[in-house]
Amino acid sequence: MTEPQARSSRAVLFGVHAFTDFPSLDGVSRNIPALLAQLTDPEVGALSEETCVVLPAHSGQACVLDAVCQAGEEADDLLLVYYAGHGHFDRGGGLLLATETSSRTRLHRSVPYEAIRECVELSRARRKVVIVDCCYSGLALRMGEASTDAADPLAIEGACVLTSAAETERSLCLAEGSVFTLALVDVLRDGLKGVLPDGRQGHEQTHLRTVDVFAGIRDRLAGRIVDDLPVPEPRIATRGDGHKIPLVRNRAFTKPPAPADAALKNLSGQPAPNRLALVDQQTFVDGLAGYRKSLTPEYLPFVSPGPSHAAEPHQLFCRLRDHDERGVLLVGAAGAGKTRTSMEVGWIALREGWRVFHVIPERESSLTIRLTAAVLSENSPVLIVIDYLNEVLSDEEDDGGQLDLAALHHLLLPEARRMNIQVALLASVRRGWLRKGLRVQLHDLFDEVELRQDEGFQRLVADHAVTTMAPTLVARLGMERSREMVGHRPTIAVLMARELENRVLQGLPITDLTGLRTGSALWSWVRGALEADDLPVDASRRTAFALSPDWLMPAAAAVAACPQEKADVIAAANAAVARTSSRLQGADDVVTTLIGLGWLVYEESSGLLNTVHDVVCDQLIESIVLSTRDRTANPERTHALLTGCLTSPRTVGLYTTNLTRLLNDLALDNRAEAVSAVIEEWGADNANALGDVLRRDSEAGGYALEAISSMPPWSNAALHNWQEVVGPWLKEFGDRINAYHVLRWGLSDLPSDRALLLVPVALRWVEAHGWRREASHVLGPLLRRTDHAVEVQELVLRKAMGWLRRNGGLLEAGFVLSSLMDRTNLTDDQTRRAVARALGWLQHHGSVWAAHMVLRPLLRRGDLTEKETRRAASLALSWLESHGTEPPATYVLCPLLARPEPDESQTRRAIELALRWLDKNAARDEAHFILRALLEHPGLTDHALDRAADFTDQWLEQRSATDEAGFLIRRLASVRT
Repeated sequence: MTEPQARSSRAVLFGVHAFTDFPSLDGVSRNIPALLAQLTDPEVGALSEETCVVLPAHSGQACVLDAVCQAGEEADDLLLVYYAGHGHFDRGGGLLLATETSSRTRLHRSVPYEAIRECVELSRARRKVVIVDCCYSGLALRMGEASTDAADPLAIEGACVLTSAAETERSLCLAEGSVFTLALVDVLRDGLKGVLPDGRQGHEQTHLRTVDVFAGIRDRLAGRIVDDLPVPEPRIATRGDGHKIPLVRNRAFTKPPAPADAALKNLSGQPAPNRLALVDQQTFVDGLAGYRKSLTPEYLPFVSPGPSHAAEPHQLFCRLRDHDERGVLLVGAAGAGKTRTSMEVGWIALREGWRVFHVIPERESSLTIRLTAAVLSENSPVLIVIDYLNEVLSDEEDDGGQLDLAALHHLLLPEARRMNIQVALLASVRRGWLRKGLRVQLHDLFDEVELRQDEGFQRLVADHAVTTMAPTLVARLGMERSREMVGHRPTIAVLMARELENRVLQGLPITDLTGLRTGSALWSWVRGALEADDLPVDASRRTAFALSPDWLMPAAAAVAACPQEKADVIAAANAAVARTSSRLQGADDVVTTLIGLGWLVYEESSGLLNTVHDVVCDQLIESIVLSTRDRTANPERTHALLTGCLTSPRTVGLYTTNLTRLLNDLALDNRAEAVSAVIEEWGADNANALGDVLRRDSEAGGYALEAISSMPPWSNAALHNWQEVVGPWLKEFGDRINAYHVLRWGLSDLPSDRALLLVPVALRWVEAHGWRREASHVLGPLLRRTDHAVEVQELVLRKAMGWLRRNGGLLEAGFVLSSLMDRTNLTDDQTRRAVARALGWLQHHGSVWAAHMVLRPLLRRGDLTEKETRRAASLALSWLESHGTEPPATYVLCPLLARPEPDESQTRRAIELALRWLDKNAARDEAHFILRALLEHPGLTDHALDRAADFTDQWLEQRSATDEAGFLIRRLASVRT
């Protein structure tokens, strides 16, 4: 059996230690904290705290059964139910689990075990474990003997019941915990060595199966006497492979020694990959290789941007230390020093007694769970460094593999605050990534800080790199000539200085690398490095030393396909070469050369081949897609480059990601539009080929489609050629859980007639997965569509309301509620229930940025009661206090100002907040919405009216000829008379 996946597993734990009619069991109060610590330990546990429900000790029968049924509906993999307390009998001899108010004469106050058994049996979870620690718990073993329909496609792999005693025996409890659970915790905590009952060696087992755990408990309790009473022997019953269910990883596991000729090496000859996704600062630094070694003070001392600059490391640390829970987002171009600055802040934090963790992109590790456990493990302040934040943001399809900022914001930070642990977040992104409006999603956690990137500072850093890393070069050629050779871009300067110094020390020629620049430092260096190794250049343009496309093309295709296995990178390069008039037999030599230059390296964390820095990838791709003469788009070479992605679905996704990053940067100086048109043209011409590639694999194809949906050139081509590009994958895998993002994309962006064709597929998906949290991404766009049949709309509405009953407290419920609040065809009863759900959600999540998606349609409804209106207005004002000066606040301010019902104090505050927004944003185009709402408002004081009029005059100075200006001019004249 495979290890349970934490994100698709659920657990319910219920322990009762105080009773009104039964003796107290004080030790039970310590059971669940100890057990939960083992089950959710990131090192060994199969569960996460987020997926475990710990019921209060005073919970009643209905609460317990609701929790078990809810967990059963949500679990796909492992479902675990645990009870500790008193057990007694019903009138038919069945087992009752006592609650705080249970009594032997009021049996309805207890929880019938039969009801729990039914909830567990009905769950679609493939593996089910029930642990009962109470007197007479052996009665629960009947579940393990139950039968299941073998024809059921969702038939479970196994079920197991562990009990503390037989049907007629009493369990025992000590002050420190119940005897059975204490033994269970010991087994999970210590692991198992020695010979297991079936002859396996304990230390050779990576995981503890249910049967192993049972054997370990039994051995620990055998012959034991407590308070002069013999401890009862635990019992187990299983069905199917229930005895093989892995509960936790075995702490006593000893890895077998690696073969002598392969120790610490993989097939590439590089160090074996380290799968850790969260490392401390020293481990992170020790793992740096190649170019990235220059990020350490030993190789290259840090160059400060100046003591008063906001990005100076000491300034950053003080800001993080003094502004509790407000993180810093470092923003800068590739090679601007984001990683190095973060490391410098980390060293300062370490000297101040903080812990420092670096988050590393790794799709197969549960970053959020690992991070939460690491932060809460010690009572000392923590700095969390998230370099390349965009690469680790959460995707639901990742099964917990990425970083969930919402979970950090709403779970980790409050819990750390409760435990008096200070947590600071330091992340970094490139400016181009933020241009797409993604910064609004980060506003709740981060303040942006721009790195210093002026030309003078970049030259200072580059000069520093030359003098530090190439002293022999400088001594031989002088500083001025050395500077000309390496350029002023810091990352390139480091790469070139290191290699040029090596060449000087080896006595190799370097004179042919100077004074022959083509406008790109990287281009010059690639050209020179290849020439020095006798690699071909275009002889017809030798006077300019133009790099031959025969070599540049496979180099660009190779880096565009990273990070992947070397064979996949070479495959992409070969495919691109096949589209050119290449004289090469293959791309192997090019990839090998790039590895030799240190520009392609094997990642320590994954063993995959990747570029040493994004700038290498960007510059090589840019050299293909833009003409070297006039820097315009080059269709022929771009089309050849794109052909390289047709080797595998994952390569399509990686190409898309790397091209998106480059286009974001090109857009900063208005060079992206022509390249985007060429990429879109290729996508349309190769729609069938793309579709055939994507359908090869569910996961990789889904990943690629998600990437395509976020890159306009290919997303436009895919939408126009949906059946060819997306249709084949959707036909094969449309019922898979990861199809939700493709369905969301199509339902939201396809033209109405073609989106309607997706509705049956979406409804089938909802029927299969409609209870999951990911269903919000499908139900939301389905609710927004009013162009399908009335009966379909009613079905979608029922599904959405049912989903909200189960998941209405989740942050993702906002997607469903925003669409629901926009519906105008709800009955009065549906409206009241939907509005109540929206208000309840806002009560819990009303401070997050995304709350405006629910506030706007809620405030625009004309059927709110007076009480609902006051509450909605109060929540909107609270949201505006935190987010009211950001541009999208207009979505909340305008409908709030348009409502006549809020009381006088709410009206005054709304007007004050609108004027505050104009203080910062009066020059923006969308300011006319706020100006119009204010000038039409009957509750403006003279002072507020004067201010609104002044802001209107400012806006009209720049836009007097627009259509919006006409209304404002007429309204302004009216109010002034």
